[in-house]
Amino acid sequence: MSMSAFSQDRDRGDVQGKSPPAIRRRMSGARAAAGIVAICLQLFSASILEAQERAPGSSSAAEAAGQIADFFGQMGDQIYEDCIFELSQEQIEVQQALIVAYIKAGASSAVARKLAVKQIHTPKLSAKCEQIRRMPKQAAPVIEEPTAPPPPPAEKPVVAALPKIPAKPVGPAISVVNKKTLPQWDCAPGVDFVTIQLNGYARKLTGGEICNPFEDVVHEVPAGASNFRLGYTIRTGRLFIVSDDPRVRGQTIAWAISGREMCRNNPDPDCFATRAVGPLPPGEYTFGSPNGEQRITFGPKTKRNVAGIYLRKLWNTDKFTPRQTAAILARGNIAIHERLKGEMSEACLGLEAKGWAYVASLIKSGRATGVNAYIDEPYPQVAENPPIVVASSFSLTSLFK
Repeated sequence: MSMSAFSQDRDRGDVQGKSPPAIRRRMSGARAAAGIVAICLQLFSASILEAQERAPGSSSAAEAAGQIADFFGQMGDQIYEDCIFELSQEQIEVQQALIVAYIKAGASSAVARKLAVKQIHTPKLSAKCEQIRRMPKQAAPVIEEPTAPPPPPAEKPVVAALPKIPAKPVGPAISVVNKKTLPQWDCAPGVDFVTIQLNGYARKLTGGEICNPFEDVVHEVPAGASNFRLGYTIRTGRLFIVSDDPRVRGQTIAWAISGREMCRNNPDPDCFATRAVGPLPPGEYTFGSPNGEQRITFGPKTKRNVAGIYLRKLWNTDKFTPRQTAAILARGNIAIHERLKGEMSEACLGLEAKGWAYVASLIKSGRATGVNAYIDEPYPQVAENPPIVVASSFSLTSLFK
């Protein structure tokens, strides 16, 4: 929501001319993150200067810059993993939408802002991050700018545009506007909630959290099991072991949300075909790198570490129209990552904090080699019911205090 939208509501007049809490928190988070990077740069300066003293002939600006680039290439992901300071973009949008929803429910603007800031917040800083923040500052290395002018840009050849050929319709237009959230993911009876509008869709939140999230349950894989694939049941959210070993086959590892709003873990073909809303489509997925360590990378969109996965083979194609199939194959930006409070998922597998940390360790170590996504449960004999959190301490009467 823009600042102008805040100022236009007369019931929120005291918001006008001030930065919303989410923006202030984001600005302070950005300064803190910049401070971490500066400290790391300062700490690394000593090793650069030492290297220059040992080899005076290698003190060119280009080599020094290369050393810094190599350092941050190796350490950047670890810094971001331990030091998440900002709200994600989705959390910022949810926080601002909560303020509007609380005011509509009868809260004053001051109470609405206070609740939204309290409910949607960044993760607690890790011990490693706190240790980095307390490190003493050192002088940063000075890199001289090159004096030679850059070469003139090459002229691009002019290519005549080809006439566009209109695409032939392959079925009715895809829409999820009139679809309903599946009953198992809706707010439980007796739970107070407010409804926000986000990207054109309605979302119910209780205490700033989505209704019926998963508990952060983790079942460790036996030490002797390796070279297995991760299985995911779209309808239930269960993450499990896919292996030829009957001792571990089908064993639950954790639980993950996939898909937003009415398409959360909803195997409706239109949901699969809707970008940024539908869940992970059924099929066989591979990781982006053969190296386990490199499979976990920092995602600039999610502002956290992610494991990217790529569709190799789409399953259940007999259930999809040609238009749906084309839309499913055109989807991208799919990954496994941690889900923060208030968020849902854009086809990704969003795990709770402990679940993501453990699954990430399986991916880094190379024990997990890929992902299979199934519409229905392939191992019903060992699958348990989803560990859903149905209760909430949020009360609408708190808005009127």
